[in-house]
Amino acid sequence: MDERETFVRRTLVGAVVVGAAGGMVLLLSGHPGWAVAFSLGAAVSLGNFHLITRAVRGLTEPEARPASRQLWKGALFRFIIVGVILFLAVVVLRVNVLALLAGLVLTQLGMIGYWLVRSVRTIPK
Repeated sequence: MDERETFVRRTLVGAVVVGAAGGMVLLLSGHPGWAVAFSLGAAVSLGNFHLITRAVRGLTEPEARPASRQLWKGALFRFIIVGVILFLAVVVLRVNVLALLAGLVLTQLGMIGYWLVRSVRTIPK
């Protein structure tokens, strides 16, 4: 496994840990609805990151053809899927919006924190 694959895999594992830990804390504190909303927010964030990495991987491969049209289609598909999931979560399942947003934001912050730590380690001393 090359460095890029390791980086993506560790980012995904970290996001799963944040989502599972947040969901468990909320579940154990007696808020099962919030736990579902937080975990769903983390899952949406995780799925979004996975789709982005697939798009970037498709652009950086040696035999990648000019893919601007594919990139736009992928971005629109990603936004539509995320929008549908969030709409269904809020309107149909009636999950707590603040817990859903917390799952989205905290998962993203965990990913960004990992990226920053990883970036600082690569700076020559």
